[in-house]
Amino acid sequence: MHTIMKLYDVPYTLLPDYSETLDGGSWEEYQKLPPGGTPIADIARMSSAAATVYLGKALPEENAAAFLQKTYNVPAHLVDLPIGIEKTDEFFAVLSEITGKPMPEVFAKDRGRLIDAYIDGHKYCSGKRAILYGEEDFVVSMASFLDEIGVPPVLVATGAANEKFAERVRAVLKNTRADVVVRDDTDFASILEQAQTLKADFIIGNSKGHYLSRNLNIPLVRCGFPIHDRVGGHRILHLGYRGAINLFERICNTLMETSQNAANSGWTYI
Repeated sequence: MHTIMKLYDVPYTLLPDYSETLDGGSWEEYQKLPPGGTPIADIARMSSAAATVYLGKALPEENAAAFLQKTYNVPAHLVDLPIGIEKTDEFFAVLSEITGKPMPEVFAKDRGRLIDAYIDGHKYCSGKRAILYGEEDFVVSMASFLDEIGVPPVLVATGAANEKFAERVRAVLKNTRADVVVRDDTDFASILEQAQTLKADFIIGNSKGHYLSRNLNIPLVRCGFPIHDRVGGHRILHLGYRGAINLFERICNTLMETSQNAANSGWTYI
């Protein structure tokens, strides 16, 4: 996020800022609070900002952007997490509207590379079926991404209770024609029971979905939080155009590896 905002060349405050606190260097002495984060003085100045961009819509009226708008008349822009082309386009459109500046050329080039990656890998993922779970805002944007790469998310689940969750999910599935089961306020045992007859090809979500992967005998593409059973899980990029390229390639490679491992007569090329 810092990279994006620096290229727009406008003053900004990122809250929370855990770019250094959750991924820093080693220490000679233990520190209870690592350096970094958003300074309190910067948080205070957010009351005089030109606008606030809030990532997520799960709590449309109970978030920091809504508070700043109500209390200090700072315009609030709520956008979905920028995962995939459509949601990242929406995110950059809001930034350009606020700053009056076009999207930096480097991101336009990234967008072009992402489209090219979709073209190259479409044959490996098109028509595959996915089980998707996680935090509500993550799941909604990820469902949009799966929909645009031709992967119906046949089961979409979150642990939070929100009667509007299903409506949000179905609104982003513009290309999916398969029946989609949407569940809020659920757990992995219920997801597993529901998934038994859905014939999904892979699962996407955090490490806790390994329980589903083992029982359904289909691969898990790890994404989201937490990822505690792989090294470098906190550096898996999925936001923005570059994140979508990384995520798309990981899905394609996972599906290719599954096909290779299942081949009885060996393989030389897929």
